[in-house]
Amino acid sequence: MRDKGVSRKLHLLAWVLCFGIFLLILVSIGETATTTQPDTKAAAVQPTKQATPKYGGVWRRSYESEARQLGNPVARPFDTASIKMCRPAIESLLRYDEKGVPVPWLAQDCNVSKDLRFITLSVRNGVKFHDGTNCDAEAIRWNLERYRVSDNPELKAITSIDVLNDSTIRLNLSKWDSTLLGNLASIPGMIISPTAYKANGDDWCRTHPIGTGPFKFVIWQRDVRTKYEKFDGYWQKGKPYLDGLEWVSITDPVTRRAAFMRGEVDDLTNVLPKDAKELSASGRGYIAGCEMSPLLLCFLGDSAHPSSPLSDIRVRRAIEYAIDKQALTDTFTLGLGKVANQYAPAGGWGENPKVVGYPYNPDKAKQLLAEAGYSKGLKIKFITVILAFFSDPVVAIQGYLEKVGISAELEIASMARHTAVLRGGWENGIVVYNASLSEPDIARNLMVNFSSRSAMKGTMLCPEDYEEALAKALAAGDFKTKQQWTWEAQKLLVDKYALATFVFNQQRLNFMANKIHNSGVGTTVDMQYTPEDAWIEQ
Repeated sequence: MRDKGVSRKLHLLAWVLCFGIFLLILVSIGETATTTQPDTKAAAVQPTKQATPKYGGVWRRSYESEARQLGNPVARPFDTASIKMCRPAIESLLRYDEKGVPVPWLAQDCNVSKDLRFITLSVRNGVKFHDGTNCDAEAIRWNLERYRVSDNPELKAITSIDVLNDSTIRLNLSKWDSTLLGNLASIPGMIISPTAYKANGDDWCRTHPIGTGPFKFVIWQRDVRTKYEKFDGYWQKGKPYLDGLEWVSITDPVTRRAAFMRGEVDDLTNVLPKDAKELSASGRGYIAGCEMSPLLLCFLGDSAHPSSPLSDIRVRRAIEYAIDKQALTDTFTLGLGKVANQYAPAGGWGENPKVVGYPYNPDKAKQLLAEAGYSKGLKIKFITVILAFFSDPVVAIQGYLEKVGISAELEIASMARHTAVLRGGWENGIVVYNASLSEPDIARNLMVNFSSRSAMKGTMLCPEDYEEALAKALAAGDFKTKQQWTWEAQKLLVDKYALATFVFNQQRLNFMANKIHNSGVGTTVDMQYTPEDAWIEQ
C-alpha cells in the first residue's frame, strides 16, 4: 500500500512541475542478413490527413534554446537544437522510419555484404546541393571520410571508402559494428556541399548550412530566428509545399505559449504535460508526443567503490523497493508517461518483457537494509540537476527513501556541476543521470551510458557477463541476435545487479496548430521531422 504522506507530498509538488530537456538498430537494406524488424508505435496524435496538400505559407517553429551551430556535422558541439534547426537544409544518407529503422534517403539503396566486411551505398541521381553542385558519390565519400578521420568515434570501423562509379561507394570495414547503419541516419550521415566547405572554411560552415534539403538557408539571427526559403531544385519533384520555414527562439515557456496563442508561431516543442493537456482542451491544436525518444528519469549509485554502501546489492535493491514508481509517474507525467524498469522506450524493440524489476515494497526495502547492516538507518548523498523534469520528482523520491531509513542529502546542482560529477565520478551516493534515449539503438545507448566504455567506468560496477552481453549485441550480424543480447544486457543490468534505477519514461511533447499537416513531428525519433511533406491549411 502506498504511503499516504508521500502521496500527499507528490500532489503538492505536481503544481510546480515544469520541465527541461537535455540533450541503432541493425537493419540491412537490400542484400542483408536481417530477418525481422522491431515493432514500435508512432506516437503523434495528428489530424486526419487530407488527400491533396496545399502549396504556400511559412511554417514558424518555436524552440526554447538556440542552436550551437547549423552547418558542420563534424564539428562539436552539435546539439539537439542544432540538429533540428538544420534539418530543412541538410539531409542524411539514411533516415529513420516510424519504427526507428534506418531506411534509404539520399542513399537510395544500402547493401551489407554477407560476410559483414563491406557496405555498398547507391546514391540518388540528379540530387543537387543548394549551391548548384552535384551530390554524387565523390561528394558522399568526401563527407564520410572527413567524419571518419575526425575525433568523432562513430565511423571508426570504416577503414577506407572507395568510389566505384558516379553513384556508388563502398565502405570497407575492419570489423562489423551494428550501430553503423543507424549512424548513417544521424549526424555522421549528414551531407553538406564539399564545394561550399572548401571555398568558405570550417567556421563559415558552422553558420551556413548548405545541403540538399527542401529549403535553402537565408539568415541566422542568433537568439531571434533562423530562416529558410523554398529550394526549387529539390530532388523530390513537386516538393516542398511550403514557401519557407522559420525557427523562432523563445526561451521563456510562458512567452512561447503566449506567442502560440497569438498565432505568432505554429508549434511548441518540449511542452510540459500540464500545458499540453490545457492546450489540447482549448481546441487550438493537437499533441504530437514522441514515445520513441522519451525523456527518462533514472539514477545510479557508485557501485564500483568497495567502501560505498551502494557496492552492496542489498542496498541498491532496497532503494528500488522503496520507491512507488507508479505514483511518481501518475503525478509528474499526468498520463503522458509510463513506469520504467529498464533502459528503453516503453514498447520499443529494446524493452525486454522478461525484466521483472522491483515493485513498490517498503517492508522489503527495510528488510534488505537490515540484512546489509543498516537496521538503524543509512546516510547517502543524492545529486540531481537543476532542471525540473529531474529535480521535482527527486524531492518525492527523497521522501520515499526517508520512510525506509535512508537519509538522502539532496543537492540540486547546476548543469556544469552535474556534468562534472558524472564525468569525474562520485562517492557514497546516487546521482540522477540524464541518459538520453534520443536514438533508437538501445544496444548503442547502453554502451554509451552504462558500460565500461562510458563515463560511468570506475564509478558503476561493470560485471563481466553484462559487458559480454553488450559486446555481443553490438557485434551481432542480424537483428534477432542483436535484440536477444540487448535483452540479456537489460536483464543483467536491472534484475541481477540493480546497477541503475529507472523510474519513468515521458513522451517528448510537442503541440501543433491545427493548420499544420504532415509535419512528421512525433512520428519517429525526436530529432527528425519531414519539412518536405509539411503543408499548411490556409
